Amino acid sequence: MSETRDAAPEPGYTVIGIVNDDVELNQVISDLRNFGVSGDDLTVVLKRGDPDQPEPLPKGTRYVVVPDDLRGLEIPIGFAAIFAVTGLIFAFTVPGIGTLVFVLFIALATILAAGSFTRVGVDPILMDMEVPAEDSELWNEEFEKGKVLVFASMTERSVLRPIWEALRRQGVDFHVLKRRLEPQPVSGAALRWAGEEEESEERVTDAQRA
Repeated sequence: MSETRDAAPEPGYTVIGIVNDDVELNQVISDLRNFGVSGDDLTVVLKRGDPDQPEPLPKGTRYVVVPDDLRGLEIPIGFAAIFAVTGLIFAFTVPGIGTLVFVLFIALATILAAGSFTRVGVDPILMDMEVPAEDSELWNEEFEKGKVLVFASMTERSVLRPIWEALRRQGVDFHVLKRRLEPQPVSGAALRWAGEEEESEERVTDAQRA
């Protein structure tokens, strides 16, 4: 599935693949590299319960890990607690208006608490890139089902067709936007480069031996 849409007037094109994890993901990355898409032009976005665990992706692959936990929710949960406590204080110390303030603050605390435990998935990253709402909703739904998003950017339109054909042969769903998209880590996500973890460990080991 492919669609080309005009968005912000930024040069280039981005192919967004909705890919199965593991084997299919690695094959898609290899194919895109064969077409000259690599470095900052190729980004994988995935969700992991342990975001600090290195990913078995081809070395040098840029990827963003969305944590599958409550990381980054401390602030809204904290505000919910503050609203609840403040509401109780007003209810007991200012009887005249305390009840109304208590109801208001408890309502705000409930909204914040409910929002804190709602899965946001990849939405913050897509919003940061100003992805169209209809695309963002679809991609986030697939992401929450366990799919991985692959963003491949290029400047030459001639590269699009061979990439489309390669993705279609693998049965990968994809979209095309007429602009460059480079996912950045927001809302608790982390940016990694595959292979850097091993290199860091080797440097530490060599330093200890020296």
